Amino acid sequence: MASLSTPASSPATSAPPSTDADGGRPRHRVDETAEESQRLIEPWRTCMKDHDADVDTQPNSIEGAEKWSADHKAAGDACRAKLPLLPWGMDRDNPAYQDNMHKWVQCMNDKGMHVVETPDNDESPWTYGSDTQPPNADKIEHDCEVSILGPSDK
Repeated sequence: MASLSTPASSPATSAPPSTDADGGRPRHRVDETAEESQRLIEPWRTCMKDHDADVDTQPNSIEGAEKWSADHKAAGDACRAKLPLLPWGMDRDNPAYQDNMHKWVQCMNDKGMHVVETPDNDESPWTYGSDTQPPNADKIEHDCEVSILGPSDK
């Protein structure tokens, strides 16, 4: 995998150890493989299914997902300790979160994408600023995510 050069700055904070506040929940990393991600989330998926909430039946819309979550609140509460947290670099509780998002967007734009920050959007920290993106946009996004946000996962 090609490495990216990034602005000269050190990661603001590294991932904190699990605490009582987060219930000792597992935490995703931006550089994890699909297999690692699946292994990390499987205990939560199994727990939800054991509590009659098969996550594979969750609607693929925000409105539908919110209703599904409300309908399965007891399962969510019972399984919350198994639900992996976001990578620390993408966690809004990270004091460096906003700076991380700014650097991520800057990296993608520097590499030829056309994206803009959306700091007030709870769903995504950025959006496409143009319908025209380079053919390797997915790779640029991923490489910038790993190079900018990955160091804070260590």
